[in-house]
Amino acid sequence: MTNAADIMKLEREFWQSLVDGTPKKAAALLTDTAASVSMFGIHHFGPAEYITMAEEGPAKLTGFSFSQEKVLFPAADVAVATYEVAQTVEMNGQPQEMVCLDSTTWVRRDGRWLAAVHTETNKQDKQGQP
Repeated sequence: MTNAADIMKLEREFWQSLVDGTPKKAAALLTDTAASVSMFGIHHFGPAEYITMAEEGPAKLTGFSFSQEKVLFPAADVAVATYEVAQTVEMNGQPQEMVCLDSTTWVRRDGRWLAAVHTETNKQDKQGQP
């Protein structure tokens, strides 16, 4: 039986593949059509397009850490991971840090858990500033 730790292990594997520069590993964890919702918009993509986005995008993930992790299982073959992530990215050669609130919906297909939808929202401080 899958538990919250199993889902968060997959989430970490996905993120670590980006730090390691191996987006094919992350793409292998995606459904045939996946979605991302962030301040940059709504994107629908397949694994091949994801690899291209990760390799050619303007930012490179260089580090991350999760906190406030929780995984919900609304159905037997659906898991929703929610967490806060402190991340460091390199944008145009300059390191930038940000803290975001993320969720990923995982679905089980043919015995494998795959990421279907990921959301990311910048965390704001008490004055409403990111």
